[in-house]
Amino acid sequence: MPTQLSDQTLARLRELPMAEVAAAMGIILRGSKAMCFNGHDTASPSFTVSKTRNTWKCFGCGEHGDAIALVRKIHGLGFIDACNWLCSHFGVAGSDVPPSRLARSIARPTKPQSVVPSTSVPSNRPDPELYGWLTAHCGPVKASLGINYLQAHGISPELALKFGIVELVNPTKAYLKLEKHWGAERIRAAGLSGSRRALSWYGYALLFPFKSGAATEYLQVRCLESSMKFFGPSGIPKPMFNRERLRQLRKGGLLHICEGVPDAVAMEGAGFAAVAVLGATSFRSEWVEELLPFDLVGVPDGDTAGEKFMKCLANEFRARSKSVRFAIPPEGMDASDVIARGKNA
Repeated sequence: MPTQLSDQTLARLRELPMAEVAAAMGIILRGSKAMCFNGHDTASPSFTVSKTRNTWKCFGCGEHGDAIALVRKIHGLGFIDACNWLCSHFGVAGSDVPPSRLARSIARPTKPQSVVPSTSVPSNRPDPELYGWLTAHCGPVKASLGINYLQAHGISPELALKFGIVELVNPTKAYLKLEKHWGAERIRAAGLSGSRRALSWYGYALLFPFKSGAATEYLQVRCLESSMKFFGPSGIPKPMFNRERLRQLRKGGLLHICEGVPDAVAMEGAGFAAVAVLGATSFRSEWVEELLPFDLVGVPDGDTAGEKFMKCLANEFRARSKSVRFAIPPEGMDASDVIARGKNA
């Protein structure tokens, strides 16, 4: 594949129909809309494709761009690697493919396209059996990359084992094992892959399982070798992390609502009851009722997103005449940073 691309090739890549590029990345469009690949959508889709501009934008998280930017965001690739991926997938061979031929190859593809009427596209759904199988076939965190990440977030090896945090060293091999055991369609329906025979992330990663009893109802992937930081199963609503804690806590007990999973794990390790939501705007109104019996403390990150998180929590509980206190970390830090600093001091 080319390591440099001509202006003509770049123009052709940016002219690829945005809906078809999105479909190739495993994004299931309903008309021009879809659930965002960042996984923050819980009810209505915020990812939108513009046919007139041939671009995409998520009105939930603000991410936007062209076809190349979408490949970079989802696969965590550099600019050239993302262009090479598009060249390979859509048959764009440098400047040797005439525009008319490229247009014909896209208009009359030899393989079925992923964008089909919504009635024939199965909805993604949580797959606890598959998620549990994947985490069971990963190992405890041993690589220095993972150990250093956990240590920097105040999470000891023993605490990682308690919460079932495991490392996935080789996503390519993991996918092949999953495919052999479960089949490609089930992996895709579980939100772990797109149209390619590969998991939706690459490189070394940590898996944070969301447990409901013995079942794993969701996974958060912390990517440590790509520009994509976190990945959650595409199209799957984000549940509350450590929800089991609510069954163990007495009425009126102190409960911390964290903005991120590592924060909740670190706080539990420090002796504080904690749950987590995945991002500043991922709190669901349906959770209010089960949280009302507790003495609530919101734990935002010390940034702009953290301010949104506080406003979201305050508004949700104010509607039920419930006050929420907040423990705000220093600017640029989160709860796990503070706990790690204390342990490493």
